[in-house]
Amino acid sequence: MRVTVDTRSGRAIEVRGDPSHPVTRGYLCNKVNNYLDLVYNERRVMYPRRRVGPKGPGAKWERISWDEALDEIAARLKQIIEQDGGDAVLPFSYSGTLGLLGFLGMAERFFNRMGACRLERTICTAAGAAAEMFTTGRAGDANIEELPGMDLVILWGTNLVSTGVHAMPFINEARANGAKIIAIDPRVTRTTAFADWHIQPRPGTDAALALGVMKIIVDRGLHDLDFLKAQTVGWEKLIDERLPEYTMEHVERITGVAAADIEKLALLYASTKKSFIRVNWGIQRHDNGGSMTRAIKLLPAITGAMAGKGGVCMSTGGEMRAIDLAKLQRTGLLAGRKPRTFNMIQLGHALNDAQPPVRALFVWNADPANCVPDTHDARKGLAREDLFTVVHDTFLTDSADYADILLPADTALERMDLLAAYGNYYFGLSQPAIEKIGESLDNGELFRRLARRMGYEDDCFSQTDEEMLEEIIDPQFNPLFEGVTMELLKEQGWARAAVESPRRSGVNSGKWPTPSGKIEIYSEAMQQRGLDPLPAHVPEIEGLENKQAASRFPLQVISAATHYFIGASFQHVPRLQEMMSRPTFEISPQDASARGIETGDWCRLYNDRGETFGYAHIVEGLLAGVVGAPKQLQGSRMKNGVNLNALTSQREADMGRGPVFFSTLAEIEKAD
Repeated sequence: MRVTVDTRSGRAIEVRGDPSHPVTRGYLCNKVNNYLDLVYNERRVMYPRRRVGPKGPGAKWERISWDEALDEIAARLKQIIEQDGGDAVLPFSYSGTLGLLGFLGMAERFFNRMGACRLERTICTAAGAAAEMFTTGRAGDANIEELPGMDLVILWGTNLVSTGVHAMPFINEARANGAKIIAIDPRVTRTTAFADWHIQPRPGTDAALALGVMKIIVDRGLHDLDFLKAQTVGWEKLIDERLPEYTMEHVERITGVAAADIEKLALLYASTKKSFIRVNWGIQRHDNGGSMTRAIKLLPAITGAMAGKGGVCMSTGGEMRAIDLAKLQRTGLLAGRKPRTFNMIQLGHALNDAQPPVRALFVWNADPANCVPDTHDARKGLAREDLFTVVHDTFLTDSADYADILLPADTALERMDLLAAYGNYYFGLSQPAIEKIGESLDNGELFRRLARRMGYEDDCFSQTDEEMLEEIIDPQFNPLFEGVTMELLKEQGWARAAVESPRRSGVNSGKWPTPSGKIEIYSEAMQQRGLDPLPAHVPEIEGLENKQAASRFPLQVISAATHYFIGASFQHVPRLQEMMSRPTFEISPQDASARGIETGDWCRLYNDRGETFGYAHIVEGLLAGVVGAPKQLQGSRMKNGVNLNALTSQREADMGRGPVFFSTLAEIEKAD
């Protein structure tokens, strides 16, 4: 991203894509095109505040200085630590603007030194990442720059037109070169409208579809036996023991996809090794998200497409962000202590049920009042009067309403950080274009100052951002950093990862980062954890396949990302709020007719855990039994103060202890 600054006023006046960047190519997505409206926004938190009066919606504030804020925070934390120990303090954060320092840096050093609770940051990618670790290790994702040379592109559970627009020119080039584009999704999206063929499996059944495709390929002798023998373990068990279970009739019953279409998909996929599957993170936010991810990831191993330029691209981020965390986070500061651990998707349980209780909560890079499952339980915990809460954010979020101290955070235009892409293979250096606005601080400087107030004198708390980045860029630890330097990043703004390095895990080196050093179709590590060691379809606990659960709440809710926001980000931009217009529920014509609902009707979506409200949007072609609802809208803008996550469970997925946002059953009705 290039930023134009008026040097007289110091004000940024334009943002645009960097025309020299091989992926950005001079344009930005709809969201980031409006970034200046986020930076210069009347809702920004400009100075530290102390809450006066009760916690919760409508909280009142008084302005205080940074010295007052830091002194009060340090005094309260010291008191809590003295009485109850460091692990009475719970840090809560996620990725923020995705910079490695802001995401994983100085804050982790601070809480390691304190001996605070460990937070399992599972809310986005945990089940899929675990599936990757069990199967290929987090390496070897396909590169979107290879898309123009593909014969077949499958967009599986991804709405790239809305959430990954920089891949679209590459896909358009592939189509112009003769490639067929297939979209697999129970919903109807901008991306399924773009595709040549839209396949609609029932939610939570994608593993069965993938296994059915494998069976046809193997039955027709179209699998790559040489690749399987050389690069995988367990292929014999897959072929002899597992695939016979997935007859076309059985897969059709599970998925709802016609047997003829399953066969057509399989033969298309097996017809070329120049195949590319783009699968995103939404698919693994099911009860069986890890199992579905694992089955899809193995498809190019069956055909041998993984040996070439194709394969599966899920997230390059796992490989790009492979950095020496012990060095970055100074894990040695724990000094042998083993604090208790909490899963961030179970914040309600952590704040309401933990014994001994959590006494302090420190929030940055996140809006837990809206983003975690089971919103009501989380907000009940946040409302505890005996819980000391600090929130560091750019905006007055719903979580800020529960803070005792609210601290102003900066934006990406005001700080230095290193970004590792998670849909391509480019590193980017974000350099400050403008001075910090108001009294805002970046995450690193906040925790440097707070460390001094706590009396932490370790040298690591005086490191500058640039010094920390120099340590991160370590080609000995991660070969993708070969040729990447701070000098190059400063001069060019970006640097291509060394994807051709012979030291890189996967096809390049012939060694995969798994226990066997190969792609593990049969995983002993999974067996040891009580999981099926072979890929399999595992029915959802809360999904349409569970007839008993679906008899009460017959609609499965898919809460996908919107075209206008990124999680909580950008929801404070008026122009994007106007584009979003209003909360909607996508509903099929069949389901709408059965309930007497018409487009534009004000509706209540509910289950035993909660309810939320929105306007019906009848979508032709949407799979019956499925409701689409926008992800993580700001609850304070909703009728009853909560978003869709009031309906979701704190249950964990099959792998990685990830969330199950999409395994949510509900009912919908017209509301007064």
